[in-house]
Amino acid sequence: MIRPATTVISDAVSSGAPIAAPIDAPDTASVQRRFMANVASNAAYIGAQTVANLWMTPFLIGRMGVAAFGVIPLVHMVTAYLSVVTAALDSAVSRFLAIDLGRHDEQAANRTFNTALFGILAVTAGLSPLVVVIAVVFPTLFTVPAGWERDSSWLFALSAAAFFVTVIGEIFAVSPFVYSRFVWRNVVCLVGLAVRFGLIAALFLLLPARLWYAGAALLAGAVVCMGGYARLWRRLTPELHIRLSAFDLSRLHDLLSMSGWLVVNMAGAMLLQGTGLIVVNAYFGAAMTGSYAAVAQLALLIEYLAEAAAVVVRPVILAKYAHNDVAGVRSVASQAVRLLGLGLALPVGLLCGFGEPLLTLWLGSSFAHLSGLLVVLAAHLGLNLSVRPLLHVQNAYDKVKWPGIVTLISGVAALGLAVVLAHWGLWGYLGVAMAGALAWTVKNALYMPIYTAKIMGLRWWSYMPNMAPGIAGTLFVGGAAYALAQVGGADGWFALAALAAIVALVYAGFVWRVMLAPEDRRLIWNLAIRGMRSGALP
Repeated sequence: MIRPATTVISDAVSSGAPIAAPIDAPDTASVQRRFMANVASNAAYIGAQTVANLWMTPFLIGRMGVAAFGVIPLVHMVTAYLSVVTAALDSAVSRFLAIDLGRHDEQAANRTFNTALFGILAVTAGLSPLVVVIAVVFPTLFTVPAGWERDSSWLFALSAAAFFVTVIGEIFAVSPFVYSRFVWRNVVCLVGLAVRFGLIAALFLLLPARLWYAGAALLAGAVVCMGGYARLWRRLTPELHIRLSAFDLSRLHDLLSMSGWLVVNMAGAMLLQGTGLIVVNAYFGAAMTGSYAAVAQLALLIEYLAEAAAVVVRPVILAKYAHNDVAGVRSVASQAVRLLGLGLALPVGLLCGFGEPLLTLWLGSSFAHLSGLLVVLAAHLGLNLSVRPLLHVQNAYDKVKWPGIVTLISGVAALGLAVVLAHWGLWGYLGVAMAGALAWTVKNALYMPIYTAKIMGLRWWSYMPNMAPGIAGTLFVGGAAYALAQVGGADGWFALAALAAIVALVYAGFVWRVMLAPEDRRLIWNLAIRGMRSGALP
């Protein structure tokens, strides 16, 4: 899985100060009217992705064995490191292009778009020789099961090609983001997901098992998504055109001035996310890599869920920032952190509490002993991912230097601690997972809220109280689920789903009555009413 965020901009914008001139930024009321449809479509996509991954993992393990299966997520993790030099530019483009389009400055918007597009194409061409070299030596760099060496090289090459197609497609996908058309974007994602998993299933069912099938399916899905994004780009932003003559070196400097520190941030983030699997592969072998990767899939789904929820508020934060509404930015960010923490507490708590019966039903009884690993990988996510909306505040203020430095330091620390624990044999693979969890918590739960408050001129602890409800919710759900699991009865999918539903209903009632502030209940109620009135259309 690949991990899975104008004319010259005025000095006020590039320095992070509020924009002084009035800007026709995306209308906040319009964004809010689409909020429920956007959230629903995000939920539908995440749900489909969850079902597909939950089915695909045991499907592939059954046809290749756990050791060979482990090569697939390992390749995807290594491939994702290429995003260090591409995703940051994409993030900067979305911010600056939103401002250009909001000002109705078509000339500036075209310079921004074409500078980003041809810049990404140049980066892709520059990285291609490196990809070829890594593909050739991949079986010697990592522990690969005997007999799968050539397949692992082809898998890496195809996965890297899919990544390049994806990042090019993301430039076109900026258009539905700017206009908050997440429904249309998610339709494209769903079609790409269906192509990817449908092709994998067909190849493994009809032909002898080969690792490169996964890379070919990933590439096919990426091509379909890029085609869909291009159609949305043409429909939503007809004023934009692909023209090499619109490439502007001065505009590239503006983009890189922000994305340069985002590159540092991405490098640290990739170390935080990818350290575990690579260290496990190096110290504990291919079979443990497959087992670790299979369990990590569940934690990874929580990250996708958090990103799908957090990205919906980004246009609102940008709109309020563009109108110098500092109080509005703080209000939206505070509510988003509090509500996201409470929302994530449910899946995180259920995973931790029902870990053993879930792994038994999903992968088999031989994986039940990994329930402790699942707890270590997932327990901290409710807290650490709840602050994801604060990233959008930092990007809006163009204050990404120190977050990038701190993220890189955290990533290096996580890698170093994981290697030390693995080398000493202390706690085994659990020690590797603990290293990542500790680094994540120091960086996200402590530094992120303090730094965001500082750049907004708030007291350092301003965002801290918004994180407490999510912590309490996770403990509540996890404790209730574990208690029910000990009583027994979760010996089938239906029984496990019934127990999870009981916990979810009790938790929802508890949150609504006790843990939500009055303004949270009003927001949810108002959004629900708007969603019913506007329907599911974007």
